[in-house]
Amino acid sequence: SSDDSVSPALLNSFIKNSWTIEALFQNCSRHQRKFNHIHVSACWNKLGHLSKDSEQWYNQPSNQSALESLVQQTLRVVQGPEIQARQLANIVHGIVKSGALKVSRESLGDLMKALAGAFREHMGSCNAQELANAAWAFAKAGHVDAELFAALASSAQEKWYLDNFNAQEAANTTWAFATAGHSDAKLFKALGEVVEQRLSSFTPQGLANTVWAFAKANFLDARLLRMMGEMAQQSMDLFNEMDLANTTWAFARLGQFDPDLFTALAKSAEWHLEQQSFNAQGLASTIWAFSKAGYREAALFEAFTKAVCQRLATKHGSDFNSQDLANIAWAFAKACQLDEKLFKALSRAAVGCLDDFNAQDLGNIAWAFAKAGYFDKELFNSVASSFCNGKQNLDDLTAPHVANIAWAFAKADVKLDVPLFSALARSASQRVGDFTTQETAILAWVFASANQLDSGLFASLASSVLSCLDDFDEEELDNMEWAFARAGQRKVVKTLQNRKKTTSSSGALASLGSFEKPSCGQIVVAGGGIGGAAVAVALQSRGFEVVVLEADGSFDARKQGYGLTIQGYGSTTQALGIDLASDDAPSTSHYTFSHSGEILGFFGEAFGSSKDRKESEGISSGRFIHIPRQMLRRRILDKLHPGTIRWNSKLKSFKCTQKSKKSQKNGVRITLTDGTNMDAALLVGSDGIFSTVRRQLALPGDRLNYVGLVVVLGIIREEEMCVSLAHRRIFETVDGCTRIYAMPFTTASTMWQLSFPMAEEAAKKLCKDQAALKAEIVRRCESWHSPIPEMLRKTPLDSFSGYPVYDRDLLEPQVLRSTEESLRRVTLIGDAAHPMTPFKAQGANQALIDAVLLADVLVESIQKSGELGFEAALPLFERKMLSRSARVVVGSREKAREMHSRLALQPARKVQRETGLDPQKAIRVLREKGIGAQCAMDPRGLDAVVAETIAEPGSSEAPQRRPPKRPRGAENVGARKLRKKPREEAEALEKGAMSEPAPKQPLWGYIEDAWHKCLLLETRKSGRHKVEWLEDGTQSLLNADCVQPRAADQSDLAHANKEGALVLLGLMADHLVDLDPTQLPEGGEGKKQRKKGRSRPSQTVSIEELLARFVLPALGSPAAFVRLRGLWVSAAFARQAPRLGRRGAAAGLCTEALKLLHDQADSFWVLLGVWVSEW
Repeated sequence: SSDDSVSPALLNSFIKNSWTIEALFQNCSRHQRKFNHIHVSACWNKLGHLSKDSEQWYNQPSNQSALESLVQQTLRVVQGPEIQARQLANIVHGIVKSGALKVSRESLGDLMKALAGAFREHMGSCNAQELANAAWAFAKAGHVDAELFAALASSAQEKWYLDNFNAQEAANTTWAFATAGHSDAKLFKALGEVVEQRLSSFTPQGLANTVWAFAKANFLDARLLRMMGEMAQQSMDLFNEMDLANTTWAFARLGQFDPDLFTALAKSAEWHLEQQSFNAQGLASTIWAFSKAGYREAALFEAFTKAVCQRLATKHGSDFNSQDLANIAWAFAKACQLDEKLFKALSRAAVGCLDDFNAQDLGNIAWAFAKAGYFDKELFNSVASSFCNGKQNLDDLTAPHVANIAWAFAKADVKLDVPLFSALARSASQRVGDFTTQETAILAWVFASANQLDSGLFASLASSVLSCLDDFDEEELDNMEWAFARAGQRKVVKTLQNRKKTTSSSGALASLGSFEKPSCGQIVVAGGGIGGAAVAVALQSRGFEVVVLEADGSFDARKQGYGLTIQGYGSTTQALGIDLASDDAPSTSHYTFSHSGEILGFFGEAFGSSKDRKESEGISSGRFIHIPRQMLRRRILDKLHPGTIRWNSKLKSFKCTQKSKKSQKNGVRITLTDGTNMDAALLVGSDGIFSTVRRQLALPGDRLNYVGLVVVLGIIREEEMCVSLAHRRIFETVDGCTRIYAMPFTTASTMWQLSFPMAEEAAKKLCKDQAALKAEIVRRCESWHSPIPEMLRKTPLDSFSGYPVYDRDLLEPQVLRSTEESLRRVTLIGDAAHPMTPFKAQGANQALIDAVLLADVLVESIQKSGELGFEAALPLFERKMLSRSARVVVGSREKAREMHSRLALQPARKVQRETGLDPQKAIRVLREKGIGAQCAMDPRGLDAVVAETIAEPGSSEAPQRRPPKRPRGAENVGARKLRKKPREEAEALEKGAMSEPAPKQPLWGYIEDAWHKCLLLETRKSGRHKVEWLEDGTQSLLNADCVQPRAADQSDLAHANKEGALVLLGLMADHLVDLDPTQLPEGGEGKKQRKKGRSRPSQTVSIEELLARFVLPALGSPAAFVRLRGLWVSAAFARQAPRLGRRGAAAGLCTEALKLLHDQADSFWVLLGVWVSEW
């Protein structure tokens, strides 16, 4: 029939009955003149359905012209008056579903813009399905029009739409806004309520896409996610590989690790791996997610390893993009799953496509390989080159990534890439304000350990450190003290030392004197362990009335754990008024051994600057002590007022009675298990990892997390066996799976802790059978070095016990105390708030810090606000406590993984901090000499054997040994015998004895436990030497045994007031001739000699060499050197043209110096001073 005779309804029928794309386009071509808005909408809708069977239809030439014709007709219709919201939604949905946008046509872009504008105008008339379809289509197309999505979001939050979205529409809408990056919290909360109501109707794909959208938008509703996780477990058999990847990724990214859910996800993943159904991106995403979530089952990662290696070995290996490769490497390193074949394959693939990596992925893959201990030289050199040759911009990286790259290259056992560290230093020094305290400490440590002591970086870091000194923990303070000492930042070192002496790492400790306060009522503490007793002492010291509820019938009713290491002693314990000096079972060294007894690491006072500390001097300012848990508990309880502890009293429940801001004394009604009731102004839950108080708070998403390990603790007394290896020493032995840790328990007994992986149910069963438990630990260690097997066999059955290790996910302050519960007078401390694994020895330490922090914050708030201070104090306390403890919780979990993997077999970096040696070299020396655990039986002692071995000349750059610590200039008879001279000594003078020195003689001076460069100013009749320090120009008086000769170098020409550099540059400016810098006079005296016309030395060097040796180090940039050399050539021309003269050249150099050195003020002003003086 002719086109004119076809009715609109018949046209619609033709379109709907087109069974192929060709037939559809024939109908379009034949009748397009008659198409109205309904026909155009039907065409695109039909094209979307037909494209499923012909994905590449748009590549056929005949279809391309038909497509263009349809696009033009649609543009006319969209701009017409008849178009409505329904047709607009169908058109854009059909365009996207059909894949037409894969064709690069300008007209399609114009059409999408027109559709977006038209839909904004007609949005008010669309129904829920049309709104959802349009949002999905625009997001899928990547057409993220800000005004459009703002309007869509506004409509989607209206009650009518929320009530009418079905499950599929809710899923599509949520996915659309997340994909478009429109992550409005209010919108997602509303959508989350719809999802919860329709959850039972979701398809597996809809469920996976929705939870993915929540994660993408960073929307966390723990209760809803728990419900979605349960639904996912029920639907797991219906998940395809993409549903699995999206779900795993989402829960991991939101930090929601439900053991049951991830066990089900793991089983599904193993099935899909067997079917080889994952694509490259899905496989990489799934591996990343399981690692991120902390799921560490070896069988799953072995299957992942096999799948990745198989794909990389075939043509499908190229399907992995750069981000996939970086994510896979990161995931395996983070999970401590270190398969050599896998990392070799990943390295080859990465090197082959390194130009495709962005800066973040480059940093991630370098970190992963360094973490795993696989130092592929080609990979690391290629990564360094990418950053140094301008292909990647370090300034594009976040502060954590800069820190990670520095750490990776410092750790890598490859030739140090100095240009990379220079680039890192420049980038980091400009952004120190962006770094966390942890990242600041890491940066200082890695640059110092790599011997890259960039003055600008360390000056910037020093400023940052001093501004947030209270936020560093004990280990970070230690590392920074060492790093800044190496960098010559003595003032910062002194500040760090004082910080460690006067306060703990919490930064919240103050003296606990009493204060005038209103009558607040009694505070009840649930739990009389270390944390509960400590918080009671802290509160009573401030005048509060405190009662402690303890379920045990008496102090000795049951065992209260084993030994503790109290870190930062002299801060929290002293603040509590507790003296533990007489209870310490001291140790002066710490070793890590392989199972065969080879040394993997060592550190401690035996190798550091405090070696000479006398044992009898006590430990009032020591760094840590060892003490039995019950002994520490006893010392704390002794400080309580009589009757504070109520034995045999266990909290059953509580009810908050605080309903408003009106002051009330009693904010909590407490019920005990015996039915007794009591009122409290405040309830403090200090009742451990299985806290009753925490359980009754009903925190969303709160659950125990089994970390996959069993810990067995034992004590062996000297009469049962003398463990000589643990005499005044800590040692740990690892084999990549099992680990044992031994330390002095008392001066007459040793405590050991053995840990190994095991499934949860098997662990529970084993720990209930003492004989079976002993048989298992003896079996695991029967071939280990002495004395471990014998120590385990001889430990009596009643002197050890085992337990499965649990912790909890990090508790956020807003979860612990929601806005609705801001007035609740209940809080948590210690393991009740932040339980952690025992592998960083921090549980008791954190509880003590919590105790003093709570007292401090309460006092300050009550002084300001009276009774209402409770409401202000508790949220502040919880934020501070959880912020500080979060790093420790995460660190202890990471430590648990590392200690039971091959990472434990890598050399320990503390070797370098304590001795100055590179760990790899130190361990290699000791192995070559056969020094190991067996040397504990040597009459000299293990520590002495190790110290003597690494100090031998030629032993792989033996460390600089330091003389005993003493005040500056103090007499030290016999110090020469104990001190090894600086490594540069061989370059100084042929004879070690000093003759009467000439002024300004370069020396090494010993001060504050380290050797530093200085210049001799004068030698006094007393034999003491007045010296000037090169780092800062300050002066000191040193004894004769505190100085050593030193050869001059370029630092002597750039020291303090830069006199030598001024003269050198002045001479170059004056004459531009070849000079011998070793014969140059110094300071003003040099100028006098030059004016007297003394002849120049015959031996000469080139101007280029002078610049390279003296000017370049001041500028710190090869590019700056090249430009300056050009300026000197210009100056040479100026010498031939008197009309320009020296002044013209000087002005030119000053101008260029200002451009080059605007961020290096010291260097710029030195140069400027030279040239101004020469004018």
